[in-house]
Amino acid sequence: MRLRLIILSIAVLAFVGCGQSRTGEIPVESISVGGVFALTGLGAAIGEQEYMGAQLAVEEVNTAGGIDGKQVKFVVEDVSLDKLSSGPSAVQKLVNVDNVVGIVGPTWDEPAAQILPIIEEARIPILMPDQTVDVESLQSFSFAFSTWYDNRVGVRELLRYAQSHDLKRIAIVRSVAGGFWQFTRDEFVMRAPEFGVEVVEDIDVGNPLELDFRTVLIKVKEKRPDAIFAVVTDYNECAFLKQMKELGINVPLLSTESSGTAAALGQCPDLMENVFFSTPHKTHLYKDFAQRFKAKFEHEPQFPSVATSYDAMKILLSVIEETGSTDGKVLREGLKQLDEYQGVSFESIYFDEMGFVKTPEDAFEMMTVREGAFVSVP
Repeated sequence: MRLRLIILSIAVLAFVGCGQSRTGEIPVESISVGGVFALTGLGAAIGEQEYMGAQLAVEEVNTAGGIDGKQVKFVVEDVSLDKLSSGPSAVQKLVNVDNVVGIVGPTWDEPAAQILPIIEEARIPILMPDQTVDVESLQSFSFAFSTWYDNRVGVRELLRYAQSHDLKRIAIVRSVAGGFWQFTRDEFVMRAPEFGVEVVEDIDVGNPLELDFRTVLIKVKEKRPDAIFAVVTDYNECAFLKQMKELGINVPLLSTESSGTAAALGQCPDLMENVFFSTPHKTHLYKDFAQRFKAKFEHEPQFPSVATSYDAMKILLSVIEETGSTDGKVLREGLKQLDEYQGVSFESIYFDEMGFVKTPEDAFEMMTVREGAFVSVP
């Protein structure tokens, strides 16, 4: 990794100003970093994997001797979409009790939107593995950074696919009018005319835990769409596809990377041959990362955000080592000046002015399922 030199005066001022702060020079005995993931409840399948990615990064650093000979202590809290009320107290504990110098997480936009004001007040960096730019739509957070791919690029890849396959009339089904579902819907609706796509139906189910889509799908069928766009996950994907088939809706289901999960593939591989989803390309370093991950956890990563969580932790620890400090302001400046970090998710990682990783237009590809395996779509 190549970091531009951080102006010495910034580090000096940060050190002088931390007289009563828990940060500053690296602790003698260890360095504490935090993690916030959905380990139980809604999103746990993804959150558990993201935790594993970050854990692997910590263990690799510790095995290599730590940071300046100091071991990294990883303290993790469980916050999921259906347990949002636990978010503030979990982060306050990490900051005020565990004295973490930075955090990786959380899982999904909604928990992030809730805890980012606390992070900003605490003045420690947070590196988020699966957040969209929508989390800063109302307020900019200077200590927040995201290693996740820009899903606006993924939506454009979906629309290019629709255009090339003459899918002109598309119905949208979203679980709820908020979070990732609303973000991708809004981007799809805004960009659709550029690709000759008409949105013929737009339905908000109103419940991310819903499993019965028959009433919604009957309404969609009446519109006779060429395809359906819906963000589905391993929780509801097979139910959605099964009900489409039962109702005789024989059109493609377009979706995001959330549909390309090993969990769903194990449940309904035949039905998933009707799903076409945009998902991030794998870099040349990903294969080696997946092998290391499998050696530790006995299975390969199941979601793209496993790699971005691993990179988030590696970047945080690298900046701590390069700056020689755990002061939040110094680390923030180091992250801002990150220069072409070679990760397993992106071959070149650096952040834009909002703190989100810059995503090239060719970062996503279209995939589907054939004979029980994920395959690229020409």
